[in-house]
Amino acid sequence: MLDVEFYGVLQQLAGTRTLQIEVHDDAPTVEQVLERLRGDVPALSDHLPRVACAQGEHLVRRGDRVDPARPLVLLPPVSGGSHPLPAEAC
Repeated sequence: MLDVEFYGVLQQLAGTRTLQIEVHDDAPTVEQVLERLRGDVPALSDHLPRVACAQGEHLVRRGDRVDPARPLVLLPPVSGGSHPLPAEAC
């Protein structure tokens, strides 16, 4: 089993903060886990191509192997702030 943790809008879409998924590979890739989530939680599908993924203190790439003993954390992309730039800054 692998714990997947969701933050921000991902938590709202998943309807939970943490989801346990069964993994059949001892060390699946991040991309394999995301593919599984596309099927298990279709509401996340549009966001998964842009999420950042982390295990522990480190960001992980899509091709990296996941350690099933540690949660895989999914972070939504961050967008700009609330103040527009002055015209001369563009």
